[in-house]
Amino acid sequence: MKLLVAVTNKTDAPVVASALSMSGFHSTVTDSYGGFLKKENAIILSVIDDTKVNAVLKIISAHTSETIEKIPSDALLGSFKLPSQIKIGRAVAFVLEVDQFVKL
Repeated sequence: MKLLVAVTNKTDAPVVASALSMSGFHSTVTDSYGGFLKKENAIILSVIDDTKVNAVLKIISAHTSETIEKIPSDALLGSFKLPSQIKIGRAVAFVLEVDQFVKL
């Protein structure tokens, strides 16, 4: 059994959760904040069978979108000036082993 933790942008999360549900996967969505751009995101949690990991990753990939974010002109990274725009990917997913799963 695996715990899939996916970080997506906040607007994609409900669409992903709905697509997962329609495919028979249960998930929980929670808000998060942070990362390089200090933006609001969402975290999708889903416990899945080992054999279903690729199917869930495909659903997440199909229902998330890349975005272009503007970076403030005064933002610096050390002594380097950052570009004015940056492409933000669809999602980041972590797949973790589940030792025990108990419904209470």
